[in-house]
Amino acid sequence: MLASHRDAQDESTRFLLPHTTLERVLWVALSISAGICEEAVFRGYLQKQFAALTKSIPAGIVLSASVFGAAHSYQGLAKALQIGVLGVLLGLLAYWRRSLRPGMISHTLQDVLGGFVRH
Repeated sequence: MLASHRDAQDESTRFLLPHTTLERVLWVALSISAGICEEAVFRGYLQKQFAALTKSIPAGIVLSASVFGAAHSYQGLAKALQIGVLGVLLGLLAYWRRSLRPGMISHTLQDVLGGFVRH
């Protein structure tokens, strides 16, 4: 049952993956944009706002990661949960390094590789 659910998830998002050379070039551009913009929004803004609101850095990280995972729910519940965990790791990285750049780079690489490896 799990395998068929996973196959259905993969099939539901397969159309998003690049197939032609032009699509691969555009995929890289989209991945760079997502890596930079999503880190700026989720770690640069939301994480700080949630931390200030709750007066708790861990809560800010977890709440921001939860919204990050939910924003990817179009990929299915299992993927949204995985991405939420990735959001926690990226949040910890941003807090530890006091910079969004390492997260932007790793997020971009994750997206680029995800588009090419899943294909």
